[in-house]
Amino acid sequence: MDKKESKTWSAYQLAMNLGFMIVTPILVFGVGGVILDRKFTSFPLFTFIGFLLAMTSGLLVVYLKTKDIIIKK
Repeated sequence: MDKKESKTWSAYQLAMNLGFMIVTPILVFGVGGVILDRKFTSFPLFTFIGFLLAMTSGLLVVYLKTKDIIIKK
C-alpha cells in the first residue's frame, strides 16, 4: 500500500471513529458533572465544568487524530 492509499484509509478510519471520539468525553465528563452536582447540590457548576472539559478533550482528540492526515510529513 502506497502513502496516498494509506492516508486515504486513515481518513476513512477517522470518519468511522469520529462519533465515538466526540461522544465518549461528553458521556464521561457530562455524566460525571451531573453526578457531582447531585451529590453536592450545586446544579449548574459541575455540569458546566464537565461540558467545558468534554468539549476541550473532544476537540483535542479529534485534532490529534486528524493531524497526521492534514499535515503532510
